[in-house]
Amino acid sequence: MESKNHLRGVQLFELGRFQEAITYLSEAVAESVYNYPSKYYLALSYFNVSDYTKSSQIIDELLSETPNEGNLFFLKAQIASRLDKLQDAIALVNKSIELDPYQADYFGFKGALLMDKKKFEEALYFVNEGLQLDPKNAACLNIRARLLTKLNRKEEANQTVEHILFDNAEDDYAHANVGWVSLENGDTKKALHHFKQALQLNPNMQYAREGMATAIKSKNVLYKWYLQYAFWMSKQSSRNQWIFIIGLYVAYRLGVKVLEASDLTFLVIPLIIVYLVFVLGGWIMESLSNTILLGDSYGKYLLTDNEKYSGYAFGGLTLAGIVGVILFFALHNPLYMLWGFTCFCALLPLPGSFLRNSKNGRMIGLFYGITMLCVGFLGMLFTTDIMLVGGIVLGMMVIYTWVFNFIS
Repeated sequence: MESKNHLRGVQLFELGRFQEAITYLSEAVAESVYNYPSKYYLALSYFNVSDYTKSSQIIDELLSETPNEGNLFFLKAQIASRLDKLQDAIALVNKSIELDPYQADYFGFKGALLMDKKKFEEALYFVNEGLQLDPKNAACLNIRARLLTKLNRKEEANQTVEHILFDNAEDDYAHANVGWVSLENGDTKKALHHFKQALQLNPNMQYAREGMATAIKSKNVLYKWYLQYAFWMSKQSSRNQWIFIIGLYVAYRLGVKVLEASDLTFLVIPLIIVYLVFVLGGWIMESLSNTILLGDSYGKYLLTDNEKYSGYAFGGLTLAGIVGVILFFALHNPLYMLWGFTCFCALLPLPGSFLRNSKNGRMIGLFYGITMLCVGFLGMLFTTDIMLVGGIVLGMMVIYTWVFNFIS
């Protein structure tokens, strides 16, 4: 006869009340230390409250008792993925497939991991293998739609989307995923519809909230252009991204030289502006759009706390920069121009630091931006050469664009 604590724990788990489930399942495990089902659900509960250390400990105990359970390696693979240990996650899900090659979810998860590594064709192969086992597997169908979109096979992607919605009309994740696919295909109206559906089904779904915010931002023509560029860049390998960036810089330098040699110097300034907008747009566009959403009566509720901080930082620095430039022309004091210039340069590291995924990345970006502001505002205490201070600030900005992301 099954333990009452186990039955109650499983019931709470299925209701999504994981913290409460942990209490009952822990009691069930204490009643019988060799209780596999209770231990497994306890590991799942800890996983769902992001306590990966305790979840891993329980899984390792279970593996010492039953070393050939594919679902245990699958859960370990998901933990490794959450901890950004991509290679470990792939090795673990491979073990799951080796032990139990008839679970479509394993193949779908491997496809998702390979998609993160931008191995789209290989990922599609494994997702299709999963669909051979279960043609209606929601995870495989959702990942397949995203992969086909990234491979520019839009007609097949649309067919897969229709398949997803036909079988999962009340699935919040399916609607959110269709929204992202539509957004990547440039259909903002359709994306908004499906994000709205997802949030009606699950108001707390972060994946859908982020999608809704992005879709609202994309109503702005400039941001929509940036978003399509970002989607395109996300399909490229890291190597190809660097080749493109360096190639763009070389083309810009050659363009300037050709224009100067052809007595078309009046076109040099517009070329420089276009180049800076193109290159630096990616650094500031998210923060700029967050600032815009802060002024939207509905959009501001879609922003996370970090996105709000990013928007406030961008808006504050922009306003301070404009004030500095106005004061320079009004009072003819170059110090105000230096301060305004410093604020504009700090737009790259400071607002974007709040949007970084890792805590270390946020702290480094924040420290770098504050240091840049200190140099610009306090530098004249150590030298009388205002051009030197401005040059240091500019150099810090250039170093940030070329080095910081590569290191992080």
